[in-house]
Amino acid sequence: MAYPTKLLGPGEEVAAEAHPHWSVLIRPVLVFLLVLAACVAVIVLFGSAPVSVGYGLAGVALIALCWLGGKVASWRARLLVITNRRVVYRSGVLRRVGREIPLERIQDVTYDQSLLERILGTGSLLIESAGASGQEPFPDVRRPARMQSLINRMVTQALSGWPGGGGPAPVVSTGREPRSRTDPRPPPPKAAPTRFVPAEREPATGQLPVVGGPFDYEAAQPTGPLAPPGPAPLEGALELRQQLRDLEELHEAGVLTDAEFDAKRRELLGF
Repeated sequence: MAYPTKLLGPGEEVAAEAHPHWSVLIRPVLVFLLVLAACVAVIVLFGSAPVSVGYGLAGVALIALCWLGGKVASWRARLLVITNRRVVYRSGVLRRVGREIPLERIQDVTYDQSLLERILGTGSLLIESAGASGQEPFPDVRRPARMQSLINRMVTQALSGWPGGGGPAPVVSTGREPRSRTDPRPPPPKAAPTRFVPAEREPATGQLPVVGGPFDYEAAQPTGPLAPPGPAPLEGALELRQQLRDLEELHEAGVLTDAEFDAKRRELLGF
């Protein structure tokens, strides 16, 4: 009996599903064979018994056969399913029982095998989850070590958001405001750092405008030729002083290197 696909959620996929190990049917089969052998032995040894005894023995064999059929049906009804979102366990023929454990809540998976179970390839799983349910036992699991590895791998994928995982990616602390795990929006882009570039001062504020872009050396040069050496007018001296101050500010801000600053200063002073 496969797990119905209509019970799967959107985007949910089945990674593994298995019935209990066939070893759980060994005891019911042996009991049925013993009952059948006993009935045959009574008929052979007491052949002169009344016909009613034969009918009674046939009834006992039929009851044993029905009991064996019920055990087989119960074995078929027990199903362990592992998807990319949860672990599902179904059991029962007339009365159905189901348990589901989301992968995000699983904290530990343990398997247990005796020597005989190791030979037969069966064992028990114990899944510990967060919440009131605590530990959930799953007996008679085929290849419990492989099932344990599969569940741990699916839990890792569900928590890390890998392809095939059903859970969101973990939240990594970056010092900014935390984002919701289910928020599909991408993080806001980082603003590009602003840099100072030389430009003409505004007559009202006297502040350098802040713009982005590479340094423009041509804009840093004076608009006209420098005055020849000698007593310069007061206005030209003030303009040269202001240009030297701007050049120092650019050097202190890290826009100009020491070599560039020294070359531009020499050029302004006419050296």
